[in-house]
Amino acid sequence: MNNFNLPSGCRRLLLLLALLFSSIGAQAQTEIRGRVTAEGLPLVGASIIVKGTTTGTSTDSDGKFAIQAKDGAVLSIGFIGYKTREVAVTPGTSFLEIALETEEALIDDVVVIGYGSMKKSDLTGSVVSVKMDAIKDISSPSIEGLLQGRAAGLQVMNTSQDPGAGAVVRIRGNSSLNGSNTPLIVVDGFPIGDAGNLSQINPSDIESVEILKDASSAAIYGSRGANGVILIQTRRAKGGQTQVSVNHRTTIGQFSDELNIWRNPLEMAQIANEELTNAGLPALYTGQYNNGTYYPSLIEIQQGKWSNTDWADLCLRTAVVNNTTASLAHSTDRGSVNLSLNYFDDEGVYKKDSYRKGNINLNGSYNLAKNFTLQTSNIFSIDKRHVNNSLEYGRNPLWPVYDEEGNYYVSSETDFSHPLIITENVKNETVGRDLISSLAAEWEIIEGLKLRTQINYNYSTSIQDVYNASNTSQDAHDMDGIAQMNTTLSQDVLSETYLTFQRTFAERHNLTVMAGHSYDYNMARSLSTTAYGFVNDALGNENMQAGNPEKNVINNTYQNSKLLSFYGRLNYTLDDKYLFTFTMRADGSSKFGKNNKWGYFPSGAVSWKLHNEPWMQRLNVFDEFKIRASWGLSGNQGISPYQTLNRYGTEKYWYADKWQTAIGPGYEAGREGANDRYILWGGISNPDLRWESTRQWNIGADLAFFKRRLRLTFDYYDKYTTDLLREKYLPLSSGYDKMWVNDGNIRNRGFEFTLEGDIISRKNTSLSATFIFSRNRNEVTDLGNTLSSGLNTDYLTGMQYEFCGQSLSMFNANPSIYAIGYPMYAFYGYRVDGIIQQGEDPGFMSSDGKDQPGEFKYVDLNGDYAIDEKDRCIIGDPNPDFTASLNLTFNYKNLDVSVFLNGVFGNDVIYNGYTYDPRIKVKRWTPDNPTNDYPRLNSTRSYLFSDYFIQDGSFVRLQNINVGYTIPVRKAFIRSVRIFANIENAYTFTRFEGYDPEVGVEGIYWGGYPRLRKYTIGLDLKF
Repeated sequence: MNNFNLPSGCRRLLLLLALLFSSIGAQAQTEIRGRVTAEGLPLVGASIIVKGTTTGTSTDSDGKFAIQAKDGAVLSIGFIGYKTREVAVTPGTSFLEIALETEEALIDDVVVIGYGSMKKSDLTGSVVSVKMDAIKDISSPSIEGLLQGRAAGLQVMNTSQDPGAGAVVRIRGNSSLNGSNTPLIVVDGFPIGDAGNLSQINPSDIESVEILKDASSAAIYGSRGANGVILIQTRRAKGGQTQVSVNHRTTIGQFSDELNIWRNPLEMAQIANEELTNAGLPALYTGQYNNGTYYPSLIEIQQGKWSNTDWADLCLRTAVVNNTTASLAHSTDRGSVNLSLNYFDDEGVYKKDSYRKGNINLNGSYNLAKNFTLQTSNIFSIDKRHVNNSLEYGRNPLWPVYDEEGNYYVSSETDFSHPLIITENVKNETVGRDLISSLAAEWEIIEGLKLRTQINYNYSTSIQDVYNASNTSQDAHDMDGIAQMNTTLSQDVLSETYLTFQRTFAERHNLTVMAGHSYDYNMARSLSTTAYGFVNDALGNENMQAGNPEKNVINNTYQNSKLLSFYGRLNYTLDDKYLFTFTMRADGSSKFGKNNKWGYFPSGAVSWKLHNEPWMQRLNVFDEFKIRASWGLSGNQGISPYQTLNRYGTEKYWYADKWQTAIGPGYEAGREGANDRYILWGGISNPDLRWESTRQWNIGADLAFFKRRLRLTFDYYDKYTTDLLREKYLPLSSGYDKMWVNDGNIRNRGFEFTLEGDIISRKNTSLSATFIFSRNRNEVTDLGNTLSSGLNTDYLTGMQYEFCGQSLSMFNANPSIYAIGYPMYAFYGYRVDGIIQQGEDPGFMSSDGKDQPGEFKYVDLNGDYAIDEKDRCIIGDPNPDFTASLNLTFNYKNLDVSVFLNGVFGNDVIYNGYTYDPRIKVKRWTPDNPTNDYPRLNSTRSYLFSDYFIQDGSFVRLQNINVGYTIPVRKAFIRSVRIFANIENAYTFTRFEGYDPEVGVEGIYWGGYPRLRKYTIGLDLKF
């Protein structure tokens, strides 16, 4: 090394200048102290960096920090899930109070997927996140019903208004004939079963909901993911805060339509007499006794000598729901804990019909070491259902409540429809207890390599107490009272262990690999005891030994199943432009035959971020333009265990004044015929029974414009299910009627798009809208061999089909079929061309009077001048053409308003109200009123199922209107106060003549009462 020497004077001068400048710099450096908060609470672990330097620090447990910075420097303050804020250091600054705002875009940027999470922008499959803020103010016992209309491709039908009722849930249509069609629910990584009635989870405890729709996303769950997956994450404490919150909702439900019952007794009696007279029978209301019952004459009724009882007032009440949740969340740099308590009380519209639920949710995490974390989640719920529904609020208004002696009035010995007798003498209560618990350990072995193991336990039990006094039903009368006690118990133990490796190479290649295995053990058992023949009803079912011991019936069941799985996933990203995903899962199930225990479910997906391409960026149009394509195979094992084994069964029958028991091969596999009079026998083994398989491919695109203020997501899919799990009919020589087989195929195709827009985005004002559209086409493409499967053949077209669904007693037939080339549950029956008028040739002849004036004019399709089974055809489809929803959200300072509309279009509904609807009966055909819309009255008419009973079930419902206001609070211990009001089912636009067109997947309207319009007021407090 060469030495370079300066004169001593120069060295002294340079040293003096260096000391001078260092002194100036030291004088400019100032210690800046401050505190970082979020939502009024200190934020632990927030980062503070002097912009443009490597100087930084983080906040302590009180949210405080101290950092050296000179005047004019800019501090950048950030924390995951919150907007990064920059603050300039000005002369004289010594303490900064910094509040961070929630950044929804950042929160939504990370979504939960099966066995992990990833940035939403890196998704290659079709995954939808539901914003919980949109549904947080609606009171519901379970989450599924709240998801209606909130995600493209998700169909939710709230078909029951009973207290505590669940919902029917489908993702991209029905794919199975006899197996499960319901998506899998996964809570905090624990697959707990089918969606529909997840009452164990308080919706207020849910932080996020992700819906996995395509095979690439759902195939990681293998044999349980064929119908899609709904992932639910419960809330966990975060941000180094202690939060206490209390929210309460009170909901009042009132009928949205007037009850359709007889309010004019005279008109009711006249109609009843006309029905009988037209049938060739004597009139009823003539002032005479009929089978022991006195029916007043029309004159007596007109003179007011008989009562006009308002049975609806005696049966029904204003429905009230109270829902209260209190929660405590606390987190530090070492761990977190979240505790919430919920009480839900639903007083149904029928008197003494109720559902009550208490729920405790305790979860937490603790960092035992820097690289080792324990997590636990525990949910316990107890509920009680008291059933007192279906009371006869349409009971004959002429019958009084009490007789002359003060006893309940009954019109005859077989009058078992008095609502107050039923209410006081029928007991039907069920108490359920559920525990969902998990414990997980996560170890970061080295940087980027994590091992996670989780043990899950689900325990569920219920006890049902039933007693029917001898005066409440014909069966109870014949048996001198019926007492029952039914208990069920189920346990599910699931262990999961998987490794995840994530690493970025050369700043271009990002790789994530996950591999693991799981073992699932499920057990269920039940015990049912029934006693008959009680001397009195004093103790109900609490004294079952007092019944006739010779009539006692005891039934019990036991079943278990096991599922062993191995799975893996690889995610690779190149240059943040090209993304690839590959998954594989192998499932071994005890449910299937020895020849087909294992099923293999691969999937793959690719995605291209065009907006990161330089040539696309030069267009300056797209903030995001990503195209996706995926293919995958998933399975369905949604059948009961032991279907591959020969089974014995028992059958009890009453003979020689006592119960007899037959034991032997086979068991009752179902019933068919009028009133289910014929027993179908099953139980024959099929060792070749295997998985139902669904192949699905999906192409999609995600686009964003105008600085992401306009966002569009589009998907097209083709979903093909083969090897359908179904019961086929067997030849009589086999000794059995049905056997489980793999036979048939179903196809679902459709497209979905979601359009989101921030219409107004200003400091104090915002307006956003979300429009969702879904269209699915369902088709049965194969039903197996005609002879071996017992298929029918349509006379006119040669179409092969089999009857399915529920039988309707008024038609003595099943109205629905599975038909090759048509959607599931297609309606099959006769066509009607109006009403036969006097002197008109109806075009057919009938020996039972169906060709008379005032009757239906059936269409003779085969031209043989007769109406018989050869004239049937497809007459309707209960599957909607498309569904759509629109959500509008407006905020102005502390005021928030949202409006939600949901619609279903193009579906047909069976409406049989013509046979009992007072509003229809008064419009009936008569010689003086030759209507072409409604037939004449006839009390003995037998109906053929026809398109006369089919109506358009399309509707648009103004489903929710919500208004809330957050009150500014200056008290130190109160963080925020929000009050709100919500109207659910504000108005329904429809041409359907029944109370409500929203029915189940089979499209059958069962009556009941009008859908409730619900008014909710609520209060949210945060401390």
